[in-house]
Amino acid sequence: MKIQTSQYGEVHVLTNCPLLDSTESLEWMTEVHESFDGSEERYPLRDVPRQYLNFNYTEMRKAMGDLFHMLYANLRKQWGIPLRQVKRTIPDMADSDYVILDAADTIADLRVGFAFIESSEGGQVVEITERGRYIIIQEEIRDPETDGIIQPLITEYQDGFRLSAPITATNAVIMPLRICVIDGDASINAGGFWSNASIVFRVLAEDLPEHDGDVPEQFKGQDIYFKPLLLDGDSLEMTLTQHQNIVDGAVGGFQQYTHHARPRYLKPFISVLKDWSEFNAYRRFLFRRSGRSRAFWMPLYEKHLNVLNTSEITSVLSIDTAYQVDANRKHIAIKRKDGSCTAHEITTRTSNSLTISPSADVYINDVQTICYLGLYRLDADRVEFQFLGAGKTRVTVPIVEIDN
Repeated sequence: MKIQTSQYGEVHVLTNCPLLDSTESLEWMTEVHESFDGSEERYPLRDVPRQYLNFNYTEMRKAMGDLFHMLYANLRKQWGIPLRQVKRTIPDMADSDYVILDAADTIADLRVGFAFIESSEGGQVVEITERGRYIIIQEEIRDPETDGIIQPLITEYQDGFRLSAPITATNAVIMPLRICVIDGDASINAGGFWSNASIVFRVLAEDLPEHDGDVPEQFKGQDIYFKPLLLDGDSLEMTLTQHQNIVDGAVGGFQQYTHHARPRYLKPFISVLKDWSEFNAYRRFLFRRSGRSRAFWMPLYEKHLNVLNTSEITSVLSIDTAYQVDANRKHIAIKRKDGSCTAHEITTRTSNSLTISPSADVYINDVQTICYLGLYRLDADRVEFQFLGAGKTRVTVPIVEIDN
């Protein structure tokens, strides 16, 4: 499919972009300045992330040649790529130029610009010109003699998108259409009756997704999340890292030194997103993080504390001294069996007890786990979504603890 646009000129639209075995990447840019004491300052250098789309196209017989000739003729031209991972169901439209849709959860991707609608009538590219409209719920009625208002005019906001032209669509879904260029070369494996093309698309800067992210619960002026850590198979690989220089003259002894006061704790943050709500919430989490820029609190989840309280836990935790207690740790998280979690600061400590604030006020039988709380940031500016099929997505990004 080929369309003509006023902003981008001629655009070739690939309507069949399979999600299975494909990826989407969002890439921020952050400058991180680390001090000798382990503290750091972070400067975000991009307001919006760059976006990359990697698709594998498997074609048979005639379609195999069609794709090859399309790529050959237009390799360095502009392409329109529908984002099927952000598709939303819309009501039927009959010669209408307004799509009724709760756009709040897709506003980072589906907004003024181009979109792709797939319906019983086929696929069509549409241009969104504005969001939202006001509809009349109650007409105004005036007294013909006095011109006084008998019945006031009542309007109501209706979320959705205004299109540049009316369309007809039944059993339809709408999805964003990104304007892209091919990043690098197109790799094609061809057999006698089939071919597989691997193509990476880079979204144009004018069409990148943009969102500030939702503000979550706060703790000590920073975002806090109680997301569980998933294992990679039957374990989770964790790393302790600390700057190291080794001075070695190669003929005698050698010495080492480090600029950092203590090690840093790294681990993979694995998420398997099972449906649209989880996918949407995770994307907003990423927009809030802005790559490595914004820190967040999260429990360590390791069993570093063995609490000996036998009844209600208030502001004092009795702890088992047989466990190695980290005297540098200043915060803990308490997860209850009902799924709720709370964060607390360690105000004083003795050899066998911790005093926390605010008070926990929970019975030990209602507690699932108590663990330390760490201040993290993402340890990568590029985050990749792997689409697994059946609406599932896997995301793995490294995180590093920067305070405790």
